[in-house]
Amino acid sequence: MSEKVNLKTIEEFKKQAEGKWEPELIDKTVKEMTSLEIEGYAAFVAVDSSIIRQHFKVGLIDYTEVFNGSSWGFASLGVGSSAGVILTSNLDKLFSDTTNFWFFGATDYLTLSFYSADGSFLGTFQGAALSMVAGGGYGSGSWS
Repeated sequence: MSEKVNLKTIEEFKKQAEGKWEPELIDKTVKEMTSLEIEGYAAFVAVDSSIIRQHFKVGLIDYTEVFNGSSWGFASLGVGSSAGVILTSNLDKLFSDTTNFWFFGATDYLTLSFYSADGSFLGTFQGAALSMVAGGGYGSGSWS
């Protein structure tokens, strides 16, 4: 993923989380997003949006696990997809501990950030938008 998209993703995350999360949690997430210990895995996302409700399906190439999540937020009406990369320092923990996520989409990129029940950052999807739904929101979901 390009440095421009990564910076855009971090700035959008900080903007969306401000006032909703404690500043320490925002700073911790940004630090983990930019960690050198993170590995990348090729992934794809499908999204279906009805303006205030969105449904996401995330899959990793060469893995059987699939993330299914639903969110509340504001996004354009429609369906979209994205091809990109999941960045995480612990893939097994991402699969087992994810309970919620944030998403941010624009006409040219999509980001989903995955969290555990205690608010720990587990990983992020960053990808190029293909027929994308633009907007942002927060929801719950899990890998199976």
